[in-house]
Amino acid sequence: MTRSANGTAVTVWSPEDDDDEDEFLAALLASAHAIAGCERVADALPRIAEGAVAVVPGVHDVGVAVRVAGELSCAAHTTETAAAVDRAQIGMAEGPCLDAIAGADTVVLLDAATETRWPRFVPEAVRHGVRASLSVRLATAGPAAALNLHLTQHALGDRSTRLRTRRRAQLLAVYASLALARSDRVEKLERAVVRRDVIGQAKGILMRHDGLDAEEAFERLRSASQTTNTKLYDVAAWLAARGAP
Repeated sequence: MTRSANGTAVTVWSPEDDDDEDEFLAALLASAHAIAGCERVADALPRIAEGAVAVVPGVHDVGVAVRVAGELSCAAHTTETAAAVDRAQIGMAEGPCLDAIAGADTVVLLDAATETRWPRFVPEAVRHGVRASLSVRLATAGPAAALNLHLTQHALGDRSTRLRTRRRAQLLAVYASLALARSDRVEKLERAVVRRDVIGQAKGILMRHDGLDAEEAFERLRSASQTTNTKLYDVAAWLAARGAP
């Protein structure tokens, strides 16, 4: 950006701009492929953190926090600094990550030196060398999660730096969310197949032992489930492990 003689701001194109965008797109695509290649959510989370380091300039300390069964945990991180800062947020129940997961989408801590939100968390982040942070909620149908970028080299007071950091983090989050949705579906499908097989084994045991047909065997399992207030799968798993009633 420069200014004309009358003081009007004028944007000046530079070949370096195209080079920077090409490098960004190449890093984003490589990261997206690495994330998409994971069939387990647990395997995808470290790839997401590593992807943020690759696509966002000046960022090295990245973590991914995930809420499972109501409990929030630091599920992946690129450095011990990122892990410590995320654990501090979780332990204190305050910080950009908590706000993002709660539904704020993208939360930016511009400058730790002047930040007045999160009065307990910010001093702890500063103790670990953090000058700014950015948390982006991952939009998945599975567990709530957030991508947390912690900047130790500079704050985000400069508008152009802030917009670039935010834009690149959000674009990665889009790819990551799609990949996590796929991994979550694969895991759920595999669990469904396993459950179906276990129920099938239990039905087979009842059919052989009691001379029942398939429908009668299933009704026997369902009745046992209701009577004992136990999930159908758990009844079937117990019978399959035992071998015969």
